[in-house]
Amino acid sequence: MIKEIIYCVVGTLAFSIIMKAPKKSLISIIIGGTMSAGVYQLLYEKSGEFLSCMAAMICIVFYSEVMARILKEPSTVILMPSTIPLLPGSSIYYSMLYGVHSDSNGFITYGKATLFAGLGISLGAVISSIIIKIIIDIFSKGKRI
Repeated sequence: MIKEIIYCVVGTLAFSIIMKAPKKSLISIIIGGTMSAGVYQLLYEKSGEFLSCMAAMICIVFYSEVMARILKEPSTVILMPSTIPLLPGSSIYYSMLYGVHSDSNGFITYGKATLFAGLGISLGAVISSIIIKIIIDIFSKGKRI
């Protein structure tokens, strides 16, 4: 488990450097990548692909919103590289491989894993974005003109 998290952190850092993320946000991006990989790895065995991806996404969306306000950067600067560990790269690859080779059992197995990971990521982003919007509206009520 630790080895997978380290690989995810290295991949997150490499992606951030290639995409020219601001240097002042690299530490926050590394922490976000560690958080997403850690939450995913902790929950995967008991909860499965969907819930582990959704919980990890919720955590890093909240984290990136907080760090964006601290660093005075857009939250996507931290959020996008931090989601790299959640992307279902191997399941996409294997589902296409089995699809090309006409192995319907393998295609369905890995296709479901890809679908559940994508749904978990997107639903986690939507849920946390709605909650953040509600919190911002509540705290800014007294400040509106």
